[in-house]
Order: sequence, then structure tokens, then C-alpha cells
Amino acid sequence: MSDSTPGRRSASRPNVAFDATTVLALLVPVLTVVALLLVKPDQPEAVRRDPTRTALTSASIVCPSALPGAPAAYLTTAEARARGTVRLTTGSGTAEERLSSGTVTQLDRGVGPLIVTGEDELAPGLVGARFGSRRLAAVACPAPSPDQWFTGVGAGSRRNSVVELVNPDAGPAVADVAVYGRSGPADVPRLRGVAVPGRSSVRLDLGSVVPQRGDLALHVVTQRGRLATSVVTTNDDLAGPPSTEWLAAQARPVTHNVLMGLPPGSGTRTLVVANEGDDEVRATVRFISAESVFAPRGVDEVRVPPGGVQRVEITTALEDALRRGAVGVDLTSSGPVAASLLSFADDDLSYAVSGAAITTDATVLVPEGRKQLVLGGVDGVGAVTVVSRTADGEVLDRSRAALRPGRGAAVKVPDDAVLVSVLPERTSVTGSVLVSGNGAAVVPLRPQVRSGLVPDVRPGLPSAD
Repeated sequence: MSDSTPGRRSASRPNVAFDATTVLALLVPVLTVVALLLVKPDQPEAVRRDPTRTALTSASIVCPSALPGAPAAYLTTAEARARGTVRLTTGSGTAEERLSSGTVTQLDRGVGPLIVTGEDELAPGLVGARFGSRRLAAVACPAPSPDQWFTGVGAGSRRNSVVELVNPDAGPAVADVAVYGRSGPADVPRLRGVAVPGRSSVRLDLGSVVPQRGDLALHVVTQRGRLATSVVTTNDDLAGPPSTEWLAAQARPVTHNVLMGLPPGSGTRTLVVANEGDDEVRATVRFISAESVFAPRGVDEVRVPPGGVQRVEITTALEDALRRGAVGVDLTSSGPVAASLLSFADDDLSYAVSGAAITTDATVLVPEGRKQLVLGGVDGVGAVTVVSRTADGEVLDRSRAALRPGRGAAVKVPDDAVLVSVLPERTSVTGSVLVSGNGAAVVPLRPQVRSGLVPDVRPGLPSAD
């Protein structure tokens, strides 16, 4: 039978034609979207790069306000064969002064803070100091620092401390001063956001700002700009004339504190330990002598509460240790702490603070009087060379002493030396110059700063936040 039977319709489909224009109109948008999804924009390389170290071309130190009767400040440069002019800034204006390596320049520029700025070869190696007159006292002129600790300050009627913040730059600076006591951190709104105008200073009398008995620790953090901080403490026990001494700073809490310099004489000796952490810290006290590092009799393990300050009386133990040749205190703890040794011997106040280890040369200015360089915290077999000079550069003595781990060392320094340079070899060491006579002063060695850090700055995409 034929498929073309009358009365039946064809079942074949109609022909639909697509031209090239229609195909492209459909495919091009789809392909474009797919391509955009597959292509990712270049992302900046998320690599953290440490700052690069570069030679200093400009640096400042700040000599704090003078003690009564001792308006002079003393300057030198530790750079070999360096000489030139530094800029001096005081409340009354600016001036210039020439410095030369190996000699000491005495400045009488008033009793207020003195800002010293060196350029080029005088930028690294700037060293300055102020001394006392009534009793021995000394402080190295500090460089601006963003973060430091002062342990063993007072805010009471018999022992009171004053904090001085100095801004060496033209722009404003801001600091927060955290206070720690026996019962923990103190809430002191007046010490938060302390503003210091450009090239000026602010003094904070702790007895007025946060009056309380007991030993305190301060954590000074610069939030904006640059600030140099100093602390001076006056002890007045009503039994004798008041005694005033500066308290040197500690860079940060550590688990191994080495405090060199034990003043002679009879009186009280107090170890003050501060713990900023959230957990209790336990610490062991030992004494350092030229023969060994030994545990004292009658001093138990020190327990420092979280965020608190612990005071440890070690008078009897230290008197016995001094007879055995002790020259420093070694404090090892389960967590980072800041520490100082407060001595009130023969009616004179002095501090030994936790020192920084030095591996290269260090130079300090010291007042005249009986003195010795005391060293500890030695981490390897080595030696140290000590050069003592007068203010005009005359070399009075050049000594060399062996250094061994687990032992201290004491090097005699001529009485009339005012410039002492120390060079360790093959080891790091912590030390101070102890000056005694009409009272006592302890001047810690500090690493010489000869370079600065330049941050790695590079462009990047904006944050998704």
C-alpha cells in the first residue's frame, strides 16, 4: 500500500535554519563570562619581609633634668676617630657643640632636659650622662624608646618617684604609662594618653598622680611620636638627709635577669620583681661571684602573682654574700619578669637594674670615685678588654680579664677615670660600673647602637574589610 494514501497528512518535521549571526550572538556572551571567571587578577605576593638594617645618619639622646646643685651634662662619642658638631636643644633654644672621640665635653645648659642630636659620623655612638652633687648619683642619657620598664619606683611619702617624658621632635607625642602594684595593675586614667608637645617635656609626680605605699613597676609605651623617658626617685626616711637616684630602664621582661652592682655599706636590700603576665611566675635567686653562681641562704623561691609586683627582702643574705665576694644577682624565672635591686646603704639610695647583654663594645660616662667594672651573665669562654680615660682623653689603664660561664668578674677602674670602654671577645656579657664613696651609683653597660631599621613597604590591594 502506498504511503500517499489520500486523507493522511505527512508526519515529517519542518526544517529550521540557523545562520552564523545567530550562533555568534548566543555563544560570544557565554564565552566572555566563562573567560572572566577563569582569569584572576594579579595578587600581591603575601610575603612578610623583615626590615632592612642601615647605618645611622641621625640620632638623638636626651639628658633628663638635672639634680639640685649639679647642672652639668657630659657628652662624648664612642666612634673611633669621630669628631664634629652636635645640635643641642633646650627650653631656651638651640646651639651647637663640638665632640671628639675619646674626650668628654662638659655642658652647662641649664637644669632642664637637654636634647642632643648627632648627624653622619656622630649619629652612632652618642653617649651622655648626668651626675649628682650632694651624694653619688648617675644616669646615662637615654635615646628615645617606644617600650620600656621601670621596676622599684615609689609613690609614697617616704619614697617617691617622678617620671619625665621628653619629646625630641617637632610634632606631638603620646604615651601610656601602665602601673603595676602588689595587688595587680592599677587603673590610673591620668597616665593614659599623656600628651607631650614637640620639643618639650612632661613631669609626672607619682606621689600626686597615684599615691600609694609599696613598690611599683611602670610600663611606658609610646603610642605616637618619639619619647625619651627617665625616672628619678627620692628616699626620705626622716632619720637622715634625703637621697635621690635615677632608675635606669629595662627594655622588656625576660626569664633571665642579671643585675650587676652591689653597693657596699650597711642598710636594707630589696629585690623587686614585676610580672605582667596572666599566670603566676616562680623565680629563683642566686648570687654571682668571681668564683661561682651560688644559691643564698635563707631566700626561698619567689612567687610573683599575675599582673603583680613582689618585694623580696634579701638584706641578711646579701650581706653574707658580699663577704663571699658577690658582685651581682642572678634571677631565673618560669615566665618573663622585670626586676631591680633597691639598696639603701649608709643612708644612700641606689639601684641595680636588669642589664642587657653586650657582644660588641660599650662605653659609659661615670663620676669620679672608687669604682670597679662588675660582669656576669657570661654565655661562653672569652675575655674582656677595659680602657679607662680621663675627661681629656688620657688613658689611665688598659686591662684584660678572662670570662667563663657560671662566674662573674670584677675589674678595678682608676678613681679619676670618667670614661670607661668595654670590649668583650667571643662571648656576650652583662655588666655595670659600680662607683662608691659619698654614697654609691650603679651605671649599667648598654649595647652601642650603630644602625637603624628601615621597614619593608610595598603597594598592595585594598583590604576586603
